Amino acid sequence: MDATVPHAERGRRVAPLADLTAIVFDDARLLAFGRLAAIFLVPLTLALVVLLFGTGPVPRRNWYGEILGNDFTQVWVAGRAALEGRAAESYDLARHLENLKAAFGPDCRFAWHYPPVFLLPSAAMAVFDPQVGYLGWCALSGALFFFALCRAAGRLDLAFIAFAHPLVFTNLAYGQNGLFTAGLMTLGLVLLDRRPALAGLCFGLLAFKPHFAMLAPLLLLVSGRWTALASCAVTVIVTCLVSLALFGTEPWTGFLHSLSYTNRLILEDAIAGLDLNASAFGAVRLLGGSIAMAWTAQGIVSLVVLAVVLRLWRGTFSSELRAAACLAAAPLLSPYVPVYDLVPLVPAMLFLGLAAAKRGGLAAHERILLAFSPFASLVRIVADTTGFALGFVLALATFACIAWRAGFWPRGLTLRAGAVS
Repeated sequence: MDATVPHAERGRRVAPLADLTAIVFDDARLLAFGRLAAIFLVPLTLALVVLLFGTGPVPRRNWYGEILGNDFTQVWVAGRAALEGRAAESYDLARHLENLKAAFGPDCRFAWHYPPVFLLPSAAMAVFDPQVGYLGWCALSGALFFFALCRAAGRLDLAFIAFAHPLVFTNLAYGQNGLFTAGLMTLGLVLLDRRPALAGLCFGLLAFKPHFAMLAPLLLLVSGRWTALASCAVTVIVTCLVSLALFGTEPWTGFLHSLSYTNRLILEDAIAGLDLNASAFGAVRLLGGSIAMAWTAQGIVSLVVLAVVLRLWRGTFSSELRAAACLAAAPLLSPYVPVYDLVPLVPAMLFLGLAAAKRGGLAAHERILLAFSPFASLVRIVADTTGFALGFVLALATFACIAWRAGFWPRGLTLRAGAVS
């Protein structure tokens, strides 16, 4: 630094850097920054979703000129077909694409891969006009997720900070169902010790997303949570029977027949783009690896993650760590994890912070994870331009921090600072 620069001037230049460093290396500063960011980001997120993505100058188009509701369009179209007695059409790709084209134009092309139980909420949304349905979908999913965060945190400010995460905006802007998934998982974990039957209900309602839903029953089984497990099973059976009663057997037959081409379209052909998939499978494919290499990597990651989370759930660890491990493990176990399905990492990090606060504060690497996780919003941009699977790395780093907090490797490797207050 130039010695001729006055000391006061040098101090003013260094101060912003020192403040930024303090945010990363001090719990209280990080919390204060999070509160300030949330005050700005939450209203901005809601305003953008309602005004920019939820309205537009042309019917069924937003202000970008894109399809209003984006991914929600297939939910609405599948729901409308179900209401009109044509539920099986959603599992006929050619017919489903024709329905999308008729409703939203030729550029609306999404394959429907959900089991028929998901036709129940889809039909409920299709009662309304697409714009009302999309905004209602966002309102319901956002409200459920925020309620779950409040129950998990026990503090409004922490829930507000978590809700400000860009992954929440990603789900709302896409019109996706990730907030329902993460909200139900979080509520189930919060209620597990006090209201096991209600917790099982929450886990059972996840049946619309089988690749995420399968983990909770397994953890309930190995930890001997019989009431919650029974409630989960009954919920799944009842929702399946209701869908059969309302829509018949043809959607189920179509769903089962569609599984093979779903695997080919999503994983092998990567029709949604290699930059979207934030799994171990996707990371290998993004780097140019073969299908065999991708499955091998996914298998290794899944086995390691499953072994850790099972060990944690069978031990005497805190409820916060068990919840964090379950939420962080779910995206890592699936070979297909689009960016919006990374949102369970948000409550996972919340639970991690709560566990750390009980033990004297965050470790340095945990604080860095919390400070830099909002960059998850850049997952697709980073993956597309550099080939770096940022989403997968974020998921892996989150799970690694939880495993470290549970004592799965030496704690003397990092520094600690003051507790959250």
